[in-house]
Order: sequence, then C-alpha cells, then structure tokens
Amino acid sequence: MTTEWTVVAAAEQFTLDTRNAGELTFTVSNPGVAPDTVVFDVAPGEGTQRSWFTVTEPQRVVPGQGSVSFLVRLAVPPGTPSRRYDMTGFAYSANTAPEESSRASGRVTYEVRAVAPPKRTPWPWIAAAAALVLVVSAVVVFLVARDDEPPPELRVVTIEAESLVAGAQVESPSSSGATVAVQPNCCEVTWSQDAQLFFLGRAVNDRLTVTVELPAEATWQLSTVRTTSFDYANTVFLIDGRQVGDPFIGFTPKVQITDWVDVGRVRLGSGPHRITLVAIGKTQSTNRYFAGIDMIRFSEVPPEDKR
Repeated sequence: MTTEWTVVAAAEQFTLDTRNAGELTFTVSNPGVAPDTVVFDVAPGEGTQRSWFTVTEPQRVVPGQGSVSFLVRLAVPPGTPSRRYDMTGFAYSANTAPEESSRASGRVTYEVRAVAPPKRTPWPWIAAAAALVLVVSAVVVFLVARDDEPPPELRVVTIEAESLVAGAQVESPSSSGATVAVQPNCCEVTWSQDAQLFFLGRAVNDRLTVTVELPAEATWQLSTVRTTSFDYANTVFLIDGRQVGDPFIGFTPKVQITDWVDVGRVRLGSGPHRITLVAIGKTQSTNRYFAGIDMIRFSEVPPEDKR
C-alpha cells in the first residue's frame, strides 16, 4: 500500500542573507499506521539548479502517525540575475518509484538580490598612504572624543511570554483544535513570574502567533527560555512569516526548563513584528504537539558584530 505522504514548509519563502543564502524546514508526515522510509528532495523552479540546494539527511524512517523534519539549505551562486525564484519540496517512499508515491509541498519562493562585487585592491603606495591617514585620523578622533559621552547602551527587550497570550492567534490548517493558555507552575518546575505560555498544538503545522514591539531598527538577536517535556513538539520560529534559526527539539522524558537559547539574528525595523511558533514534528509516540515558552528576548547586536 502506498503511503500518502504530506509535505509542509515552515514558511512560504526562504529568508536570504546578504550572500543570497538561507535555510528552511520542511515537515513530512506519515498518516498511515505502518512505518515507512521516506526520501525527501527538492524540485527547483524555472531558472534555478538542483545544485543550489542541500538537504540534511534526505532519507529517514517515519513511524506510523508520525512525522520528521528536513532542513533545506539554499546557496544561490554569484552572478544569478536578481529576481524572485521558486522551488517545491517533495517526498516519496524509498521502496517505490518516485512517480508512484511522490507528494509535494506548496510553492516556496525566494528573492535574489544583487551582490556588490568585491573592491579591487589598491596599489601598495595608495594603501600605505591611506593607512597613514587612518592612523592620524584615529589619534585626532581619540583626542577630541575621549571626554565625550560614552556610546549609547545596546537595547534589550525582554518579555514574559505568558503576557502575550491575550493577544495571541492560533492557526490550525487541519482544524485540530489547537489552543493556547497561561500555565502556572507545575510538574516540579518554576517559571519566571510563576507562569509560561503553553501552546496546545494537536497536529503538524499548528501555529501560534504573538506580536512584539521593537523600539528601533537594528539587527536583533532573538533568544528564548523554553520548556521541554514528553509530549512537546519540535518547533521553529518565524518572524514576519520568515523562518529564523534551526528547529528546536521539544522532547525530554520529564518537564524541564532550558537556559536562554539563541534562536537567530535578523534585521528588523521599529514597531510591531509577528513572532510565530510552528509545530513541525515530534520524536515520541503521542498525538500531542505541545510547546512552552517562558521568556522572549530581543538583544540589539553591536554594529561591529553583525555576522
């Protein structure tokens, strides 16, 4: 019997960096009762090449009623024309021909932007003259500015996640009945301010969205304090619809609280931003795709450290 795979992308588009590289998570689910081995691959769109994409562990065993996640990395080669491109992910059973059991995700897009060519190296004497000017300038600036006010402190926005529950939005494409709640201390753990945001997902692709206000345009480091448990899902974060960071594994045999976990860095403007938590799979036999967030923090990245 052919497995009727389902393939879901965590977001509708890749987020590319200044080198036109990015990554996105795809979740493949097995709705049947028997385990099966799935092969995941990428179908590049018009004007693109399969060699641009790398799939981590493209062949995996999926238990019945279970799911697995595949991380797809995209690296667009230099010189590619600037425009919007697309791709799809697809999955098929390892023991059948792809055309017999293949199932595809929705179309995923990405925007390729022009990359500035590297500057030519100046002639040695020009470089030496420039170095001398820089040294002199640095000394002058130091002497003039040493008594000035210190540079402004980097901004940090820390939020108790449970404070966002009232305005949270829950989406469940499969109408699973996912909900969100404020959960007080339980299970021999104590959360900050004695509560956490508790997402009661019930299926792959269930998602929770909250809105966070940032004070200024900057490069921000997103970090969170998470909860793990025996019935917690693997999840990813999206910011304004684009994935940030790698999947987070939610399973531990008992309820635990993490330290601050760095999710990823992203350039964001001032004002409100939508932070979405997406259930992409699980590593245990349960029909629950729960998740817990204790705190959320956005830390401004220093200008010299925006790697």
